[in-house]
Amino acid sequence: MTLFSRLMTSEGLKLRRSPIARLVWMLPLLFVALEFLCFERAALGIRNLTPELRTFLEYLQPRMVVTFWGGFFHPLMLALIPALLFRPEHRFKTWRRLFAMPVPRGSFFLAKAAVTLLLSAFMLGLLWLLLMLERRILGSMNQLLALPFHGLLLFRTLAWLWLGSLPVLAFYLWVSNRINSLAVPVVFGLVGLLLTIALTGQELDRPWRRDLNPWVLPYAAAERIIHTGPGQQQAHAAGQLFQKEPNVIRLPSGRKVHTWQNIPDEVLFPPPPPTPTWLLATFSAAAGLLLLALGWLDAGRQRG
Repeated sequence: MTLFSRLMTSEGLKLRRSPIARLVWMLPLLFVALEFLCFERAALGIRNLTPELRTFLEYLQPRMVVTFWGGFFHPLMLALIPALLFRPEHRFKTWRRLFAMPVPRGSFFLAKAAVTLLLSAFMLGLLWLLLMLERRILGSMNQLLALPFHGLLLFRTLAWLWLGSLPVLAFYLWVSNRINSLAVPVVFGLVGLLLTIALTGQELDRPWRRDLNPWVLPYAAAERIIHTGPGQQQAHAAGQLFQKEPNVIRLPSGRKVHTWQNIPDEVLFPPPPPTPTWLLATFSAAAGLLLLALGWLDAGRQRG
């Protein structure tokens, strides 16, 4: 049994009574429950399914994953997992005891980083499984809702969410290791959520400046998989109310005036192409490795 495998085993033992053990199950279950109550439950009473409604319901799950999981639940998960993993060492002040062991100091950080990546991937895999079960249960309750489950599309969306999260996840690991406070990563998570709400959906000449922001990157990467329409990016659910309405002029008094034109704005003034997926993937992997390496180097410092 290697040194790193023993460290991973010890981290697994710590998870038994850790709040993370409940968080890993609670967040996916809570998301699926809210998704069913707010969107899927109303469809159970449908007696006639039009082609437009069928298409909407068929692709509802991937859209909800990007809009609500990627826009609300996922940023919260990214901030909480690293902070809770480092909480036992900070709370019980066991750093001196750990560093007195014949183990390189950075190995503890790498073990926690590996556990963090595995837990985040496990939560996304659990979410995929729960959504598949939800689709089958809905089909058994109403034959009209026995729609195809787009598992591959959903898997690609969740995989891009995980890949796009590497930079900010590595940053949270670094911060959680450095600072003895659960509130600091959560505050960073809230700031990142506000950045995602404010920046997504804007039409920019160089969209990579927006999409390569580590906090916006998970949403931008996942949204590219399900993107439709002429725009560069669909706005965050909380920011759609502040988006400019097409063919509407708002007067200084607040009154809306609807305009009409033969050619839509997106045809007259087409937006620049969106950020390429290869750039999103390359930046995410490179930035994640860089921040992880910096956190590993910083983890070897002397602690009090």
